[in-house]
Amino acid sequence: MDLDQFRSSAASIAAPVARPLFRLTTDLDLPPLPGHAAASSRHSMANLLEELIDAAGCNEIPAPARAPDQPSIVDLFGALKTAAAGFEVAPGVGLAEHFWTHPVALHNGEAAASLLRTARNGHSIHGFAVLYATDVRPPLLYGPNMSPLRVTGTIGTESDIEGPYLALVAFEGEPDGRAAAIEAYAAPIFHARRFILVRSELDRDVLRALEHLQAALDAHGVECAIHRVRPGADDERTLIELVISNAVGGRRMRLAIDATREATRCQAERTSPGFVVTHRNWRDGSFIAWLAQTVIADGRTIPAIA
Repeated sequence: MDLDQFRSSAASIAAPVARPLFRLTTDLDLPPLPGHAAASSRHSMANLLEELIDAAGCNEIPAPARAPDQPSIVDLFGALKTAAAGFEVAPGVGLAEHFWTHPVALHNGEAAASLLRTARNGHSIHGFAVLYATDVRPPLLYGPNMSPLRVTGTIGTESDIEGPYLALVAFEGEPDGRAAAIEAYAAPIFHARRFILVRSELDRDVLRALEHLQAALDAHGVECAIHRVRPGADDERTLIELVISNAVGGRRMRLAIDATREATRCQAERTSPGFVVTHRNWRDGSFIAWLAQTVIADGRTIPAIA
């Protein structure tokens, strides 16, 4: 090995692994009206929360045979803390050093001290908290066992859906040594023990039905895992992937949840992916009938949806 090759090899070994940056980006959306939440599906904080939840594996509901007990809310926050270690808030500064899951650290000075300790050129680096919230009334976030949290900037959220929420809050250090909440995004979730992001009450209805499907299949020795697929930039539908397997083999299939239109059953069935759930085919039972016919019927092939 010549000297240049040695230097190149040594540099590759010594170089630290770069971690993705977890930071706010400029949001060009117009500010919301006074007293209203900012409803923007492309809110920069929403994208950050999606990244963190994906990294923590919170968008999964494993088959009951593999995870018979639902995780506690403590387990879920622990998974988010572990995932935070994979990001940086600035080059060389890990998100885990600037990450909290309970508002106590924001009030007792712990968060402010951490922001002050890593300040650069007199400017503090942003810190982040993920909090369980039950109500959003800008400029306040409400949650159990916490005082209302005031946010000086916008609180983004999905419109027309109530909590519970998982709220990502950005903080910065103030000259007086406090940590101030400057921006937040409150994402509706399935429920307190499943941090799966939802966009409508129809999403929650479908997820409950799929959990019942899991239990029914488990009783027959068939595993069914549920995964919410991260949506694309312009996709307003919620995408769900099911992985159904037994000792012989398995299949993958996808369905979409579209709470914004009233498609007929035949229109929905012709639309990719395999089935699009709407309010109409949820109310008339068409979705449940399709699910039973496609997944449960003996001897019927489960279509693999690309």
